[in-house]
Amino acid sequence: MKNLISISRKLRNQKGQALVIALVFLGIGALTLPPLMTLMGSALVQGTTFENRTAGLYAADAGIEQAIWYLDPENSPLIPGGLPANTGESRTLPGISIDGRTVSVTLAYLTEDTYQIVSTSTSPTETISVTAVVSETFNNYTGIMNHVITSQGDYTIQGGQASVSPDTGDNAPISNYDGPWPGANELSSFYYVNTTPYASNTLNLANYPVGIPEILRLGTLDIVATANAVYTLEGDIYITGDTLIGMTGSNFTLDLNGHSIYVKSNTAGNQYALRIGGKCTLIGSGSIIAEGNIEFKPNMSTSLSDYIFVLSVNGKTYMQPNGNFYGTLAGSTEVYLQNGSVTYSSPFDEYGNYKIDFPGSGLSHFWGIISWSIS
Repeated sequence: MKNLISISRKLRNQKGQALVIALVFLGIGALTLPPLMTLMGSALVQGTTFENRTAGLYAADAGIEQAIWYLDPENSPLIPGGLPANTGESRTLPGISIDGRTVSVTLAYLTEDTYQIVSTSTSPTETISVTAVVSETFNNYTGIMNHVITSQGDYTIQGGQASVSPDTGDNAPISNYDGPWPGANELSSFYYVNTTPYASNTLNLANYPVGIPEILRLGTLDIVATANAVYTLEGDIYITGDTLIGMTGSNFTLDLNGHSIYVKSNTAGNQYALRIGGKCTLIGSGSIIAEGNIEFKPNMSTSLSDYIFVLSVNGKTYMQPNGNFYGTLAGSTEVYLQNGSVTYSSPFDEYGNYKIDFPGSGLSHFWGIISWSIS
């Protein structure tokens, strides 16, 4: 009995211990919480700053591309005061607004066929300027289209699952291709479309039942359909971020109709700048180009009279077409064909004209970027 009384008294004497422990943890929290909140706040500010600077850079770069568009002889008359023609002369181009940012662009004459472009993107929080020097070039890269597979690196054909025709001769696959190869800046200038930027990161083709117009998207884009139908390109599509086509949504058919899809994203490694999935069925002739890696898995409903040109400018082209592909597969580092039938078809129509628009087809000319800097 005495032992029980002694234990009971000891327990009663410890009733303030919980308060002491709580006060200790409260003190620790008081010491650590302010630095933690400061760190979280700094991370949020840094993330927002990075996002704003990226968007500002996209907007300024769009101003550069717009100025290059004005240099085309068909568009130069639209420049207020005309195209500058003497050293020291400059012009202020019509302003544009992109995602709440005001973009002002000046074009200055340097030497014959060489201009300096300064594009300034301004938002309530920051200003970003991009300066580029461009020069007119007349390059011909159509040699890439002479082969069913063209790679500056190597190519792999998965035996037993994929077939390529021809496998020998002039139009057969070629690795370590050492002919002229276009740069990303050149192609970006060539395919840029000067139109009001598309605001959403999702493009529902069902909204364009009578034809898809020229589209400029500054950022990522997911091209889907909510209705199973045939949708026809009536202009080129130019996207600056990673792009998905037919990865989700309803099945649909996309008629390239001689036009181009250009993805200005250099995503590489194990990721893709452009992915085309099995919800999409391709028909017609056209160009599908990305600066980075391409994953190509659409259904094919093309014929020998069609010509599709798939090009990864700086990366690899990974092919799993469902059906018969007619045209050329090209990739800078590698072309990997896992399944499907790939057959070379002529890029020329019955009149001897190219079925697609690519530098060299008809000696196309464009303005190549010599230098590019941010300030």
